[in-house]
Formats: sequence, C-alpha cells, structure tokens
Amino acid sequence: MASPTTDRAGTLWRNPDFLKLWAGESLSLVGSQVTVLAMPVVAYLLLNASVAEMGVLGALARLPMVLFFVVGVWVDRMRRRPVLIWSDVIRAAMLCTVPLLFVMDMLTLWWLYVVVLVMGVFGVLFEIAYRSYLPLLVAPEHLGDGNSKLQLSDSVSKAVGPSLAGVLLAARSAPLIILVDVISYVASALCLIFIRKKEDPPPPDSGGSMISAIRAGFGFVMSQPIIRPLAIASAVYSFFDIGILQTLYIPYVLGVVDLPAAVVGGVLAVGGIGAVAGAWLSVRLMKGFGPGPTMFWSTVIGNSALILVPLAGGPLWLALGTLGLSQLLVGLCTQIFVVNNITVLQSAAPRELVGRVIATIWAMGLVPAPVGALVAGLLGEAFGMRPVVLVAAVIGALVPMVVLWRSPIPKMRELPSAPVGS
Repeated sequence: MASPTTDRAGTLWRNPDFLKLWAGESLSLVGSQVTVLAMPVVAYLLLNASVAEMGVLGALARLPMVLFFVVGVWVDRMRRRPVLIWSDVIRAAMLCTVPLLFVMDMLTLWWLYVVVLVMGVFGVLFEIAYRSYLPLLVAPEHLGDGNSKLQLSDSVSKAVGPSLAGVLLAARSAPLIILVDVISYVASALCLIFIRKKEDPPPPDSGGSMISAIRAGFGFVMSQPIIRPLAIASAVYSFFDIGILQTLYIPYVLGVVDLPAAVVGGVLAVGGIGAVAGAWLSVRLMKGFGPGPTMFWSTVIGNSALILVPLAGGPLWLALGTLGLSQLLVGLCTQIFVVNNITVLQSAAPRELVGRVIATIWAMGLVPAPVGALVAGLLGEAFGMRPVVLVAAVIGALVPMVVLWRSPIPKMRELPSAPVGS
C-alpha cells in the first residue's frame, strides 16, 4: 500500500488531501447540525407527532446502526473514497425532498420516517468509510492530530449549527432550512472528488464469507482487554443516553421544561462550545496523561453532567443555566473521549481489520440506540418524560463508569500497537 501523503517533519497543514477531506466534512457537519434541530421540530410542531411517534422517528433514524457489522466488512473490501462520495450525494437527494414536499403541502410524518431511515443507512456507510479512510491519507504519527482536527470540526458544528438553526427557525419554516444541509452534502462530495491521492485496492486476503469476516472483527474486539470494555460501556451508553435521552431531549425541553423553540438552538450551541474546547484539548491531554486516564475521567465528568438534564426546571434563567452547563460538560468530555478512543482503535487494529474493528465498536455502541428510542416513546407516553429521562440519565451515566474503572484503561499511558502476526 502506498504510504500516506503527509509532511512527516511538519503538520497536516501541508497535506492537501487531508485538508480537502477536513474541509468537506466540516461543511457537512454544520449542515447536519441544522437538520438535527429542524427535523424533530418539523415532526413535533408542524406534523403534530405524539411522544410515541417521536420515539418511532428516533428509532428509525438509529435503526441502520444494526448494519455496522456488515458495513465494516464492505468497507474493508472496497475503496473508501467512492463510498464517501455516493453517500453524500444520496443523502443530499433524500433531504431535498423534505422542503420540496413541504412547499407542495404534501409532507407527511410517514415520509419523514422514510427520509431518516435512508439518511441513517448512508450515514452509517459514510462514517465507517470515513474513519477507515483517514489512516490511508495520513502517517501513523499524525493520526491523533488528524482525529483531533476532524473532531474539532464536529465541535465547531455543534456550536455554529444549532445557533444557525435557531436564527433560521425564527425567520423561516423548519423544512426550508434543511436546504442548508443539502448544500453542505453537495460541498462535501465535491471536496472528496478533488482528492488526488490514489487509493490502492483492498488486500486480497480481505475476502471470505460475510459471517467469517464479521466474526474476525468481533473476535478481535472481544479478545482485547483494552478494546472490550470500551465496547461494553458504549453499548450501555447507547441504550440509555443515545436511545432514550436523546430521543426525548427535544420534546422534553419544549414540552416539559417549556423552552421556546428558538432558544433550544442556543442551549445546544453551548455544548458545541464545550466540544470545541474538548477537541482542542484532546491530544494535549492524551500526550500529558495518557489515552487511558483521559478516556476514563472524561467519561466520569461527562456522564455525570447528563444527570443535570432531568433536574432542569423552574424560572427560564435557571432551566437555561442547568441545561447549558450539562451541554457544556457533555460536549467537552465527549470530544476528548472520542478523539482518544478513535486513535486507540486505529492504532490497535491491524490495517486489514481496521474497518471491521471500528464498525464492531460502533455497532455495539449504537445498535442498542433504536431499541432505546422505541422504549423512550412508550415509557414517555405511559409515565411522562421527566421520570424516564431521569432513570436513563442515571443508569446510562453510572454503568459505563464502573465498566471502565474495572478495566486496564485508567492505567493505560501509551497508545497500543496492533498485535504482531494479526
């Protein structure tokens, strides 16, 4: 395989192909954050979706996460860049139908279900190809820096996107502002098209049956004492926090805490500010304290901040302060954790398994989410949103802390290496 294009004596600022990947993804992430706020608002306020129907919407958006195992095998058997380009193009086309049908007065909740499902499928495909494409563009010693820059874009998008969405919501209908995301996907695809580095075909030993290939990736993850607890903790977090808490978050702050829709974007933007700081600090903390302690303590602090969400209430200023502090700490710690986590996986996995290893971790960390989303809708309808949010926040925060605490991760000071002979 050709060596990644980078300036080994300098920084990634001299790697034009990485900069194109980074620029395209940065634009796409800002647009996606607009849709993150706009889509639930469309369903809840314009199409009058019930809490249970919001649960279905959240479940369908997360249902494609079950494909992570299969997608990891596909990605290891294909060139990554065409996968990334077509994923962007198809998502842009699907999203474009929402404002179009809205203008024609033909938009329905059922069509939103179709859109979020298709978006989820190609989002999964893009995510795995994207994470496994990075090691082909940059040298191993620059992986941490590359992941940090990419997560910095994710962080900035969480600050800029919701604020932009809030401003646009005040001036335009929610379906129309989704066009911002359509444009961002097109821009991302164009940036990928202009990457010049030739990508070698996958190695010939990446064949075999789908089941055996999936088993190889899953078996590697579960055999590694550093990676296994990350997968287990992620699965618990996925069910309670990504599945239940995130599904109910928008209807909870709108219907229970009673925040104005335009203010919600500002609350989410505070999390983006924390995320920017987290992405900037991530590599510095990893080098100063080691990836293991950094991941453990970012989990402790970030997960604890989730418990503030069900406690929000009272005067508007107090509710905003409570939710804003939670978003700030969660955003900060999530980005610190993600950069260290991805860098550990990319370092520990053999090159021929990297797609499957990342896919396995993401599958175990995200597949429980659609089940959690369905549970969120049913329990929220039956018992009210606040008690369900409280239980999800507490369990989803504490269990991952304990799993990581009982593993070797808190003492891991150096990045692991792929096992010899893998």
